[in-house]
Amino acid sequence: MKHVWLRSAAPLLIVFVLAMLGQAALAQSTPASGGAPPPATPERLIAGDFECKTTGYRDDAIPDDLYIHRPNRIPNGWEITYTARTPVIDSARIYFAGSCDGSAHVERISGEDSVLMQALDLEWTGAPGKPFDASLYQQVEVVSGTAYSLSGWFLTLCGGSNTAPRNDCPDGYYMAKLLGIDPTGGVDPQAATVQWVENRRNFVQPDGVTRIGWQNLRLGATAQAPTITIFARINSPFQWHGNHGFIDALSLVQAPTAMLTATAPLTGSTAITLTWDGSLGPDIPLIPNGTHRLLFDVQYWHDANQRWRDVIGDVGAGSVVFGAACPGSAYRFRVQPRAEQPEGSSGAWPNQRYPGVWSEPVDILVPAPPVAPGEPFTPTEEIFLPVIANQRTC
Repeated sequence: MKHVWLRSAAPLLIVFVLAMLGQAALAQSTPASGGAPPPATPERLIAGDFECKTTGYRDDAIPDDLYIHRPNRIPNGWEITYTARTPVIDSARIYFAGSCDGSAHVERISGEDSVLMQALDLEWTGAPGKPFDASLYQQVEVVSGTAYSLSGWFLTLCGGSNTAPRNDCPDGYYMAKLLGIDPTGGVDPQAATVQWVENRRNFVQPDGVTRIGWQNLRLGATAQAPTITIFARINSPFQWHGNHGFIDALSLVQAPTAMLTATAPLTGSTAITLTWDGSLGPDIPLIPNGTHRLLFDVQYWHDANQRWRDVIGDVGAGSVVFGAACPGSAYRFRVQPRAEQPEGSSGAWPNQRYPGVWSEPVDILVPAPPVAPGEPFTPTEEIFLPVIANQRTC
């Protein structure tokens, strides 16, 4: 999964200017094109619910399975790509119930259908559950420079559920659920430009009994072209019986946005005031029955730490005073918005969560404290001091 941290283009200002001026960054860029943006919509994907009764499926290649000799079925509006071998791909309802109108237990998070991806020779031959890596993908017209948010649902079953022994996924084995966006519009899931989020949890706990169930994956990305590509992928890298999974309820919207202002400390102070706000964007408020609210996570970076650390998270719009522990050095701050429905509320189903992208970092130089005048130090003997510069926490 690729992460890209964008550095601010604004130069550091001298201390007395920073003392008077704050800096701000937007989590979503202004669209680069001069044309009017596409109209707001609660859904930008075609057939993201994978219902065989409405948008339907089409025939594809016949998998090399010992018992299954019918063509795969691919959801209309989507393309499929494989690595190495072609697994079984089908409408879950048609596969298990015999038709769109058939009656059977069908795993899905919403509606009546989902996409089934199943290992070859699932429970038969001497080598059941062949490895596979398959991706559904769809290209979507967007506005370059605008952030988009993707949310979707997956269920994977390593070791099957109706076999003997049941749910016996070995330690170290997994099936990876992956949701991805290529902001350049490419269609190769192996390309370095694809940004991924991954989940390897099985459908049950290690006890083989307690159900975990469907998992929500989500990410945001900023379009770098007039088209972006959405990927929904299951990677089953180990040979093991019963390995299969389901994909359902994919949703793409224009992402929520955030703005962060960081006000530099006055001379002699280490207090940085951080203020953030944002917007749900044009699409999310149109979701039927949606109760999405805007939440924010704020982080900071200092070179002594070499990683982003949390300032505050899971909060609404607001402000906080950040105390810089290492004066005489630079700090960087960023904010990420996300749209989520309150837990336990009767909002839109399924409960999609839409993250925005991290804002451009804001740089703040914290002035060093003034040196008090005093007598010059003249050493009269050797003094050994511990090296603590690399041990401090900034």
